[in-house]
Amino acid sequence: MTAVGGRLGLPLDARKQTRVQRIAARIKELKHLKWLYEEGPSGNGRAYLGLTNSTGCSSVWASTYPYNPYPFPWVNHLFQDAPSIAIGIFEGHMRKMADGFIAVRRAEAELAGQYSAEKTEAELAKLNWHAFTDEEFHLCPPIIAVGGDGAMMDIGFQNLSRLMASGKPLRVVVLDTQVYSNTGGQACTSGYTGQVSDMAMFGKGQHGKTEVRKELSLITMAHRGVYLLQSSQATASHLIGGVLRGLQSRRPAVFVLNSPCPTEHGTADDRATKAARMALECRAFPCVEYDPDAGETLADRLNLDGNPAIEDDWPTYSLNYLDDDGKQQSMELPMTVADWAATEGRFKKHFRPAMGDEDMVPFAEFVAMSEDERGDLNPFIYVLDSEGKLRRMQVSSEMVLLAEDRLNFWTQLKQLASVEVAESARGGVEADMEAEFDARLALVKAEYEAKLRELRIHYPQMVARRMAESLLQTGDGSQTVADVLRRAQDSKLEPLAEVNVDASLFGNGAAAKPAAPATVAAAAPTASATAVVEAPAAVEDDDDDDMEVEAYIESARCTTCNECTNLNGKMFAYNDLKQAEIVDPKAGTFQQLVKAAEACPVAIIHPGTPLNPKERDLAKWIKRAEPFN
Repeated sequence: MTAVGGRLGLPLDARKQTRVQRIAARIKELKHLKWLYEEGPSGNGRAYLGLTNSTGCSSVWASTYPYNPYPFPWVNHLFQDAPSIAIGIFEGHMRKMADGFIAVRRAEAELAGQYSAEKTEAELAKLNWHAFTDEEFHLCPPIIAVGGDGAMMDIGFQNLSRLMASGKPLRVVVLDTQVYSNTGGQACTSGYTGQVSDMAMFGKGQHGKTEVRKELSLITMAHRGVYLLQSSQATASHLIGGVLRGLQSRRPAVFVLNSPCPTEHGTADDRATKAARMALECRAFPCVEYDPDAGETLADRLNLDGNPAIEDDWPTYSLNYLDDDGKQQSMELPMTVADWAATEGRFKKHFRPAMGDEDMVPFAEFVAMSEDERGDLNPFIYVLDSEGKLRRMQVSSEMVLLAEDRLNFWTQLKQLASVEVAESARGGVEADMEAEFDARLALVKAEYEAKLRELRIHYPQMVARRMAESLLQTGDGSQTVADVLRRAQDSKLEPLAEVNVDASLFGNGAAAKPAAPATVAAAAPTASATAVVEAPAAVEDDDDDDMEVEAYIESARCTTCNECTNLNGKMFAYNDLKQAEIVDPKAGTFQQLVKAAEACPVAIIHPGTPLNPKERDLAKWIKRAEPFN
């Protein structure tokens, strides 16, 4: 063997020969790794993900050999086992990924001349997925466990809980159909109060399911270290964005997805998207995102973006109908749980045509009443008949219980996210804040007025004193009054203490500023010249600081994607040409304007400047609005 870079024909010493052998071994390792990524045993290279599937609808329609639709490794096991199988696959998968990264790290150490058989190999022997760099971690194909709500929330819940507690960055997709769809539609703990299914029938003694729905979103958050996304096809931007963020997280990630089941829900096959949209709007299935890495507080980590009219109990919608004369009419109504439930067969028995006009109250008003106020009243909702005319449907007491449960859950989410302050705490907090504000404002005003009084009283005396001092200093009578005035003007006065005023105490107006110091006007050099003290100069307002830019949409370029109108139907609406416009910028928050701008596929929404300077996290939203203004 000959030396490389040395004298040809001379033998290599033992150290050089060892290094050449190591380099040859490194090249062999890297070539094998390259083959695995680009070709591998299948000829298709490395798979992009691996999937473990619980037995259920998602496995039955996907497992007919040889027509499995998944172009990646897939395994099916018992109803409850997908999370446990995923954990085992993850451990073996990460070991293989670590072996590949070890080969790369060895090669990098060799190239840098830093390889030490003793030290480097000792460090590499300890490498596991916890020590992967971000670049290495993102090269690891995700392992995903998929199952229905029965598999994940009922029979297999202990398996899912163990996965979440493990801290391993596995991904779980829960197809939430609110029923055991694959085995005949039995009741499930994810189902809603009043839902009719096998083992929760509608009869004289019982009107459907009696329990409230189990909320996997809250249970997931209780594990504290898990990324959560609860979403659906009702809002594509929220769903896709949340999934991408969850895949990037180095934590377990759980995706709870509303999955309308036409057969068991009693809906048309092509109605899934609309059904999911109504479930979102009526608070039956709200959007929720919880990211443990998003901040220090629970409110920072919990995000309710994607829900329409976040601050309201119910969003509103326009119901168009024909009156008795055949004329087109419209009314604004809240989108309640009853309006959604009335469109699905699983709740059909809770509605019947209203007879007469006596003792009937709109459903939303009835739910807001106390038990004493309800008395013998009956709730109803408006529906349209086959001719498009307005009719009323009386609603059962079970739907009232369902509405109360959904509003209670919605309120809990808003309180956890600090969108709403609990009523019991609001009064005391607001009173304390108001009292503190009034006290600070009174103190600042008193101090400011005192400084102004001092300025008016003492400043003329100071000017006169300077003039007198100047006359005494000359002494010989050689200076004129004009000379004295000029000298007084050039003389430095002792400054008054500045008045510092907290501008935020005065709302949006410009900060109150101390009056500018008076100046002594120089008189013309004549014997009759007199001293003139100018009034304090007026403080000019800086109009640029208070300039507001209105939010607007380039409507002519609108693609009618529904992203903005789904976000807030009061703020955004379509014109006669089916192009979006901002009809009322005060009907929502600046955050919603920015979110709409980010979701708009053609970037035609311009948020302008915020109308409410006290909006939560305003600085963050102003920063995010910059690319669109």
